[in-house]
Amino acid sequence: MRAGSLRHPAEILVMDADLQVLSLGVAYLSVLAKDSAEPPYPSGLRSPAKVACRGRYTDRIVQGRYLKVGPRLFHIDSARDALGTRADLAITATELIGEPARYLPERGAVRCCRVFMNFSAPFLDQGGQVTDYRTLLEVAVIEAGRPQEGDVFEVGGERWTVSGYAGDTDDGIVRALWVERS
Repeated sequence: MRAGSLRHPAEILVMDADLQVLSLGVAYLSVLAKDSAEPPYPSGLRSPAKVACRGRYTDRIVQGRYLKVGPRLFHIDSARDALGTRADLAITATELIGEPARYLPERGAVRCCRVFMNFSAPFLDQGGQVTDYRTLLEVAVIEAGRPQEGDVFEVGGERWTVSGYAGDTDDGIVRALWVERS
């Protein structure tokens, strides 16, 4: 096996159709930065620097699932058995980064999550023209589900109320929302 030191316990997570998070167990992995060059500055919840993980083969780790390694959260971009021997697994993942927050839905339990805030995101009208600059908050769907208008996020001691959904931004991994300080 070429995996090296498998010292990072990674919880394997998946979302069901009702956006409930299910744990599929733990796998031990090595986690390394994939890019050797200086990564660009992050402009959203997804880190622009890819992460490479290696571990023993398991059919529970597949593209589209998540790995939680301590406080870090990764979305699996690809998982492959490079040699075809079902012994070694090579994984490429995107880390979801952001500052810690609490999601306070109008209905339901409070959830801890990570968010990325852009305080001067261009707001487009129906014609595609920039009409204003507003605060945009990105959140991982696996951590907060799909927040709706009126829900509240608490970030750094400040409360932010969701004023709307930001267009075609929900790709099943990250959801972007327009927020206003409460």
